[in-house]
Amino acid sequence: MAIKRGSYRTGRERVERILDASHELFISTGYRATSLRDIAAASGISHPSLLRHFSSKAEILTALVDRLDRARYGWPAVDPARLDQLPTAAEAARRNEATPGWIPLFTALLGEATSPEHPGHELMRRRLAVGTRVAVRALGLLGGDPRSTALAVRRLGAAWDGLQVLSLYFPGRIDIPARLAEYEHDLRTNGIPPAPSPSAPLHAPDVPSDPSPRARAVEAAARLYARRGYYGTSMQAVADQAGLTKAALVHVAPTKQALLDLVVTELTAPAPNDDDPAERLLALRSRPRWQDAAEVVLMCEATVPSHPAHPRMAARLDRNITATAHELAANGQLTPDAATTTAQWLVALALGAVIAHLYDPDDVDLEAVITGARPPRPLTP
Repeated sequence: MAIKRGSYRTGRERVERILDASHELFISTGYRATSLRDIAAASGISHPSLLRHFSSKAEILTALVDRLDRARYGWPAVDPARLDQLPTAAEAARRNEATPGWIPLFTALLGEATSPEHPGHELMRRRLAVGTRVAVRALGLLGGDPRSTALAVRRLGAAWDGLQVLSLYFPGRIDIPARLAEYEHDLRTNGIPPAPSPSAPLHAPDVPSDPSPRARAVEAAARLYARRGYYGTSMQAVADQAGLTKAALVHVAPTKQALLDLVVTELTAPAPNDDDPAERLLALRSRPRWQDAAEVVLMCEATVPSHPAHPRMAARLDRNITATAHELAANGQLTPDAATTTAQWLVALALGAVIAHLYDPDDVDLEAVITGARPPRPLTP
């Protein structure tokens, strides 16, 4: 029996090491770009030893998310049938922050798994759908009509996801529970705002335009980033996707990072009226889906400071928050601090809404989520 207990303990310790290594690699490198051999090496074990515990990366991902969920919800159980027992969004956000590694892993997967080809796509869709259903039932107690209630929930989820992304770029500057508490307080105090009329589909037709080698390389790289992430995309794959020779691609961008810089420059170019928050958000209408998908994947992937796109993405988000805060404070109705926290909410809402739309394009009215939002006012101490 002692031998069996020792073997079991050794096996459990090895599984935990595998999950620890996977956690770090999925965040820093991306799920698709991480191989089982990478995980085995980082775990300090052989590839055959790893296969005795997990037969695939998908199994590791499921076990890792389950482990984080146990840590995250290792509090008194809540019966979903008792809505009065459900934690508020602010309380749930505090649980996320108290679970080491939850927000970075969730955010990395949230962006990468927007691709329908990603093995974690259905897992993330189910998690988002379950959260939405529970929140709709809870907010339904406030008396809004079904469509308005569903839209309020979409905004809550979108802003929450976006705030988690911002918190990784700006540690210590984004108080997620406070922003969610403000939103929940606004709904309880002022009621659920009526939903606007449904809008037309947001994205422009996905048709090729500029046939130049540079444009073809940028589009090919962006499309592949949207499916595989930066680390999982090779220069040869981009050349093949663009219909270029490797030499022609190298003439456009001599290195993999130079190509990434070129794509990021194109994706994050300021809109014509970039100082106007409404114009900046509505500029999404002219973009095909693959551009949003590439930007979301890179934005979530680059939350890790070591990612080569991190400085550019951080600067872009900071510019958007600053410009939005300036616009909000210009009329004198908000203090500079209140304008900044409201701007954080609006930028997070736009980012999270795009992510939600990528997961459920037929069910998420992106323009209604973004343009019809009523920004919550900061709560006074």
